[in-house]
Amino acid sequence: MSWFEEWFDSPLYEKLYSNRNDDEAALLADLIEEVIPKQRYPQLLDLGCGRGRHSITLSLRGYKVTGIDLSQEAIKRAKERATERGADAEFLLGDMRSRLNRSFDAVVNLFTTFGYFSDDRENIKVIYNAESMLRMNGLLMIDYLNASQVRRNLVSGDMGSFKEIDFQINRTIEKDMVCKEITFSGPSLKKPVQYTEKVKLYDLEWFEKVYKNCGLELIAVLGDYAGDAFDTEKSARLIMLCRKFVE
Repeated sequence: MSWFEEWFDSPLYEKLYSNRNDDEAALLADLIEEVIPKQRYPQLLDLGCGRGRHSITLSLRGYKVTGIDLSQEAIKRAKERATERGADAEFLLGDMRSRLNRSFDAVVNLFTTFGYFSDDRENIKVIYNAESMLRMNGLLMIDYLNASQVRRNLVSGDMGSFKEIDFQINRTIEKDMVCKEITFSGPSLKKPVQYTEKVKLYDLEWFEKVYKNCGLELIAVLGDYAGDAFDTEKSARLIMLCRKFVE
């Protein structure tokens, strides 16, 4: 089983990242509304939607949203949350490397839901797949980490606790992937449990080549959710907006 299949289905995943709140999702949704206006791009695919935080926010703002994710637990929770909040979003179980038999005005891949595969070809397949589901002149947004910042400022470890569960996170860079080893322990667990997260460290130049080969035109590069220009040295994020080529 791949690390992401095991980790994203774990109930500990949601507990560890419970600080990822709706305010943060709203800030990113503000940016999406600005660069992917729903009047022109109403049908949107959230590729790797997780537990639906962004999909639900965008749905409540008037987009017709479909979210897809490989994690059964994530899709289950996304559907529950959509019902709780009255959001008319659709959630489907699926692999971001496999296309749906439908097309969209825009595809978004948010909060570093990219670079999970050690083989570059698998990560490139995600972009090819996204392009194949875009209507002509459709837009693709990938919200990714700033690899240069990660390499320079990697925090090797931290620890904390929640509800009688302790966790320790160790970070390394191996084979150009940032790797987290997350260990949970405590009286509510029979024994310590360990999970892994891995994300490939790609720079903007890598994406530029891949987009061109995939028939996508890079039209904007931003460095944060406020919409500021990307700066390799300073930006927290690498947010890329592409348009599907007109033949």
